[in-house]
Amino acid sequence: MRIGGCSPAIASTARGWGPGLEFSIRKRKRASGTRKIFAPEDFKFLLQLPAFAIVSCLVPERGWQAVCRSMERLGSASFAAQDSGVLQTLRSFGLAGDDDLRRVRATRHEHHIQIMRERLGGWNPAIALQGIEHLEAAQNAGHGAVLWIAHFSFNALAAKIAFARAGFEVFHVSRPEHGFTKSRFGIRFLNPIRIGAELRYAAGRVVIDRADPAASMNEARRLLRANKFVSITAGAWEGEVLVTARIGESGIEVASGAPRLAKIAGAPLLPVFVGRDDSAGQLHVVVERPIDLARHRDKAEMIQGAAQEFADRHLPYLQSWPHQWRDWEKLTAFTPR
Repeated sequence: MRIGGCSPAIASTARGWGPGLEFSIRKRKRASGTRKIFAPEDFKFLLQLPAFAIVSCLVPERGWQAVCRSMERLGSASFAAQDSGVLQTLRSFGLAGDDDLRRVRATRHEHHIQIMRERLGGWNPAIALQGIEHLEAAQNAGHGAVLWIAHFSFNALAAKIAFARAGFEVFHVSRPEHGFTKSRFGIRFLNPIRIGAELRYAAGRVVIDRADPAASMNEARRLLRANKFVSITAGAWEGEVLVTARIGESGIEVASGAPRLAKIAGAPLLPVFVGRDDSAGQLHVVVERPIDLARHRDKAEMIQGAAQEFADRHLPYLQSWPHQWRDWEKLTAFTPR
């Protein structure tokens, strides 16, 4: 199976979106405050954890999806009131109602089961790694590569397993609260469950220091100079500079760290998409050709152009795996300036 800023004054006609569309880059205003000791999501996850563990050990992998959908039906799920453009985008990818939202959320439960299986008995999924030639070309060029991982449900563990099996050393850049929850309790006791599973396959972890974010980027640059691979999951939860790109009739905001790091380090920026073919039960880790960072006039245009191309590269995967993308609920109204 093979699937396929600009400054605020610069318009884009990329990928058939039409003339006169403008995009935006903004700096994050991070709220200050003390991290909670214990949060409601900690309690919820503690209740779910035994179920995830039991299912991971006693239910065959082919049955995990059905179990997770049943779990999600026990709760309430509904798409919040959305802008008409966002609703149009959802419908264009076959997401028509609350049952689709439950299916999306069920894949998150399944990811947790994958992690528990790895921690308790080892997880040995069928994974096809596609686009290995792009990894080899980057390695042969001697600058490593920045792997920009799209935020699909099964990317976190499956991609690391696939890269490790193929012999590539990948170091993952992540925030301090990487894992399940953001509280001090979660960081200390819950999140290591996931981090430990991932570090069985990742070569290492670069933790973002919000007091000195340049330090983590310098460490990432050092790894790239040593011809290693650095992975960053696409999202808006981290990073100082955020950019909005267009998907369908909606906007999605992502941090600009991956293209900025690749540009500064002189390393290729490789988009990575992870999804499962439910008919065969096989996971696919697809490494795409590099995003061209050299054709833009300035840094702002480079950031915006890279983000929009990355968003465009999502489209065939969203058509094939619509219920596996994590960011449907983060879409916002997209209004050309």
